[in-house]
Amino acid sequence: MIESLTNFLSTGYFITDNKSTNSIEVRERLEGIVNQDIIFVLACNELKYELFKLSRGTKTKIMTLHDKEVAIFYFGIMIKMSRFKTLCPRPELKSTISNEIDAKNCLSRFLDSNLFEIENYKKDAICLINEKNTYVVGYCDIDMIFHTISNDNSSLTMGAKVLANFTWKYMYFKQIIKEYDIELDHNKLDHKAILRNLLNLKN
Repeated sequence: MIESLTNFLSTGYFITDNKSTNSIEVRERLEGIVNQDIIFVLACNELKYELFKLSRGTKTKIMTLHDKEVAIFYFGIMIKMSRFKTLCPRPELKSTISNEIDAKNCLSRFLDSNLFEIENYKKDAICLINEKNTYVVGYCDIDMIFHTISNDNSSLTMGAKVLANFTWKYMYFKQIIKEYDIELDHNKLDHKAILRNLLNLKN
């Protein structure tokens, strides 16, 4: 478990195996200094894998997963995502987007067009829907069920920016799955739990 995490996270992290508590702790290492204020924990508890974040003494449970390999994989993703905006900044959108065609043209410059849609529902994609002049952003799963991410965007520009943020994250997630040849079953509860956490799904 330690070896696979070390290979995935590289040298930018300090990893501790606590055999007495059957858990792994990960701290970020910046310029050789280990950050003790934020600790990520993966704990094995009765065939469950629980992911936690400790920030300045406050412990927050992120989620519970059941498959060991999936838990290790997403634990690493969660840690990398904690600095996603810094490590992988999203290109800026222009300040005002006038219509849906304009939005698609702007977003298609840097987003995978397979992973987002505007004014329509698309399987396994982040979608932006106009509902009575409020722009709702959500994820449409493989069963074509729409899960809300944000439902309070008063303008197309605001909605497009939210769409861009989450599609950008989802692209990165998909890229790592492909790079490390990870197999995730869309029908498994673990995969659904990961998407809820990754995309901040409300339902």
